[in-house]
Amino acid sequence: MTRISRSPYGLPGVVALLALVAGCGADTTAPQQKPTSELHFIAFASNAPAIADTVASFYAKRGENREIRLRYAPVSGQSEDFLRFEVNAQALASRPDGTAFTQGDSILITVRLTDLKHLKFDFQPAGLRFSADHPARLRVEFAHCDRDLNDNGVLDPQDQQLLLTSGIWRQETTNDPWVRLADMLHVELDEVEADILGFTGYAFAY
Repeated sequence: MTRISRSPYGLPGVVALLALVAGCGADTTAPQQKPTSELHFIAFASNAPAIADTVASFYAKRGENREIRLRYAPVSGQSEDFLRFEVNAQALASRPDGTAFTQGDSILITVRLTDLKHLKFDFQPAGLRFSADHPARLRVEFAHCDRDLNDNGVLDPQDQQLLLTSGIWRQETTNDPWVRLADMLHVELDEVEADILGFTGYAFAY
């Protein structure tokens, strides 16, 4: 199984660090950033199943493992996810106002697909924080996404190379640049996943 674990620099960790060190005066601590105009968002394929869920909510609770999913409409009785968000029992750290969660506390979480053509999402409430030791987990499925990433009308080796550079990006507010997360791409599973420490906008892109 091909798995690619990446640093926030958008490349396999060791390669990225070597490349940055080799660059004269490079900042090896800054994650990769792009403005919206330079980021290529992965699109749903034209023949993908209809989208059943554009928004879903659930209560995450300190002390319990809980999750939420966004799904396609069932096909032949089977329904597939395109997003899965998991909050483990120890993940909740602090509310948007900064107060800490204690055992048994809960909070309403809402996940929204913000673009019906692309894998772009909004997570609320803004400012919610998760534990660095027990982060929440975001998984995005791309089995039904457009694989012609360079938009030349054919599937070619360049599309595969672009897929290998794709990952999960976050944007704090609409006017902010997008920042690449450390993530893991599972090519054979058509899945990318990343630890989540706080709420903002997220997207699968390159």
